[in-house]
Amino acid sequence: MPLRPMLPILLLAFAMSILVCVLAAARGSAVTLALAAALFALQVFFVLLRVNVPLWLAGDAPAACVDWAWSNTMLAAIVYAWGAAAMFSIYTLSGLSWQHWWQYGAGMALLALAALLCARYLASNRAALASSKSLAILAAVTAAQAIAVGIALAYLVASGKLATAKADWAANHVFIAGGVAIGLISLVSLVTYRRLAVAPQASV
Repeated sequence: MPLRPMLPILLLAFAMSILVCVLAAARGSAVTLALAAALFALQVFFVLLRVNVPLWLAGDAPAACVDWAWSNTMLAAIVYAWGAAAMFSIYTLSGLSWQHWWQYGAGMALLALAALLCARYLASNRAALASSKSLAILAAVTAAQAIAVGIALAYLVASGKLATAKADWAANHVFIAGGVAIGLISLVSLVTYRRLAVAPQASV
């Protein structure tokens, strides 16, 4: 299923999640904030499956098609944008104070912008003409992203930061939910790439 028809619901979940996260942070409710973040990640995963699973089952989808890659890249951009919005909203509106929030927020905003630029490229005529090469490069970047996210999540959990009493507790829940969502997007994208048997070709 194309991503575009599902965007309104996903963006509504985006906005509601940010609102609940801010209110939860203001009240110091880690459970509520974690739940709001997790539900957004779950919504992203649901949309991700609706975009990709039909391609896995069809079996005859054209290998040169980049629509699924555009959709998955847009989902990654939305998740990164959600992380940035959560960081900026929580630490400017809830009363929590943490000196590094803006650095992580800005970093996620830049990643969102990079994903949007990638999606724009995939939607261009040039990408359509050289889709196999484009998807091969994207698959390599996606694999690296999956590894990086996995390492970051493992460190975050192993370090015990989720149980911290410091003001970065809210950020840690955002990191976990966003990281899991990005990790799932990466893994599902790699599965779709393999299922469609996209082989790198020289660009025309």
